Amino acid sequence: MLALVLLAVVAAAAAQNDTTPPRPPAPRHEQFRVIYEWNAIDFEWASPEDREAYLNTSRYIPQNVLISGINFYGENLFLTMPRMLDGVPATLATIPVHQSNTAPKLQPFPSWSDNAVGNCSALQFVQNVEIDKNGIMWILDNGRVGTLTQNPDPKCPPSIVLIDLKSGTNVMERIPFPANTLNSNTTYLNDLVVDNRDGDYAYITDNSAVDPGIIVFRRSDKKSWKLRDMKSMTSVPDATVFRVNGTTVNLPVNIDGIALGPQYLTEDEQVDRKVYYCPLSSYHLYAINASVLRNESLAQQGEGALRPYVVDLGTKASQTDGMKMDSNGTLYFGLIGNSIIAEWNSSVDFHVGQRTIARDPNYIQWVDRFTFDDQGNTYVVINRLYNFVKNQVSVNEVNYRILKSHTGSKSYVFGEDVTPPSTPQQGAAAAPTVGMSLVLLALAHLLA
Repeated sequence: MLALVLLAVVAAAAAQNDTTPPRPPAPRHEQFRVIYEWNAIDFEWASPEDREAYLNTSRYIPQNVLISGINFYGENLFLTMPRMLDGVPATLATIPVHQSNTAPKLQPFPSWSDNAVGNCSALQFVQNVEIDKNGIMWILDNGRVGTLTQNPDPKCPPSIVLIDLKSGTNVMERIPFPANTLNSNTTYLNDLVVDNRDGDYAYITDNSAVDPGIIVFRRSDKKSWKLRDMKSMTSVPDATVFRVNGTTVNLPVNIDGIALGPQYLTEDEQVDRKVYYCPLSSYHLYAINASVLRNESLAQQGEGALRPYVVDLGTKASQTDGMKMDSNGTLYFGLIGNSIIAEWNSSVDFHVGQRTIARDPNYIQWVDRFTFDDQGNTYVVINRLYNFVKNQVSVNEVNYRILKSHTGSKSYVFGEDVTPPSTPQQGAAAAPTVGMSLVLLALAHLLA
């Protein structure tokens, strides 16, 4: 009897002191369905004559325009078209969220002139964008164009470009990366996440073939640095071959996808977050604390400095390109070789927590990027990249799709802000004290 009472006391005390909110149950997913699809990408031209002029001068080559990135804000989906080949007239554009046409023409954003090739004040090569909780669009502009051609043009520097979407003026603030952070001739700014804490940080994957790493950019003082870990950020030979829909392609691509987990308190009561990443040509998912990436001194120490802090979470069934985490810590990612969209609740061990939520070899052919809207919907870009890199795109068949499912999710940028515990106020501290007093009183009565 005494043992049972003591157990009750311990349980009551734990209940009084446990302030961690329970993680909400996983929502029941709708089936992913196609909302947009294109054989080839076309644009809202100023006039039919403009379109004809672009076609005649090879400034617009339809089969060379590939959709890669996607993001949501307001009434629009923002799409990126990286200029890996010639003939891509705009590298950032919008389409409406609400479906009116299954193959809408894209509206260059912010404008046609802001997408002019060769104008280093305009957008040159946008692989991905992120939109933070304050309505700021963060644009990765590689600068160098024609990365899949014989003679890439490095005229313009790689930059972060910021646009305040809330203002509606769409003015671009361009911050070029300094030469001591990256090599403009070899860098490939692939994807990013934004951490709206302590002056706003971006964590960016650079899947450079010769110098892969994670670039950290701090908006408050526009400073950046790069961290490297060859073991976790480099492609591995047994994962460079991709087999999709009967096509085989060899792509030894380094660090690629990146995601940012929810805020949490460390053992020493500091706020931190997990940064998740993986090479495209790898079966592993890795994690590192954001606080480690923010440590600029580690960037000066070179290769090996990050190694003690990198966690190998385990393997996936296939390779992953883009991935994104929601505000509750659920990671959405693709398994390219299996034609699968998957998810993982990051509060569960990665080895057992992965779950297939969609599989279709006809419609899910190379999962690229994800985004969430403000109504609980998840969107994913399917772009058949394997055909694009082999120059086998046929405009007589569907090459690009956007799928949508109601998952109940919202973006990680809207995750709960966690604050370190402070000295409790007298009134706040009284409740647990009274609760424990009642427990002790009951215990004394039973033992009397």
